[in-house]
Amino acid sequence: MSTTTSLAGLETFDALNIEYENAYKDNPFKKECVSYAISLLKPGARVLDAGCGTGVPVSAMLSGAGLDVVGFDISPKMVQHAQTSVPKGSFSVSDMLNYDVEARGEFDGVFMIFAHLQFSYADFHFAAYRFARALAPSGLFVIGQMPLDSYVAPDDPALDEEKVYVEDYPAPFMGEMLPTFMASAEGQREILRSMGLEIVWEGGGSFLPADKRCVPEEQQYIVARRVGETEIQKPWPLPKVRNSK
Repeated sequence: MSTTTSLAGLETFDALNIEYENAYKDNPFKKECVSYAISLLKPGARVLDAGCGTGVPVSAMLSGAGLDVVGFDISPKMVQHAQTSVPKGSFSVSDMLNYDVEARGEFDGVFMIFAHLQFSYADFHFAAYRFARALAPSGLFVIGQMPLDSYVAPDDPALDEEKVYVEDYPAPFMGEMLPTFMASAEGQREILRSMGLEIVWEGGGSFLPADKRCVPEEQQYIVARRVGETEIQKPWPLPKVRNSK
């Protein structure tokens, strides 16, 4: 079920490879988010790093904390780096839409941190629902994104009808304007709550990647928890139904 959006992600990140790690690995907001999630997980907990990249810093932090790390990424080069950087982890090549999460059992935590930048909302909706359903009771869903609030005017026609998200909207990334999927800060919260998740932590701010090509990027990180064995619902809003011609 690979789509043009997932293939765009392959082109972007396979080309960047280790440059992406070097630019983003020392992000204090990302590290604070992952550290908080680790504090809520038991030693040996099984976690999924969806869109793991080179494994640094997220998978490396999780593995270093004694967690059982499973990860995947669409970029073969990045997966090779991840397996080298995090030797105790188990990594494979897949895109977000084809990864067979249902066959891999439950996870105590799913980390979906900046792994969906070039998705359509329909693809994000599909992936988020599947990964949230893979959570064990009281499992954590951890997400990071660029909130649209600093980039998109409230009356911009690119916004969806509910003014929750934009697709393919130019946003700064590694010195270029990348067509990006972004939700508003409140929209991201509502998407998580609509699935039946409880937000337990939020952070973020303006981060300047360690690359001279880059400009500061606004970032939002959220740790949400499945409430016991509550059934996961499909996220709100539902994707638009596109007419085929």
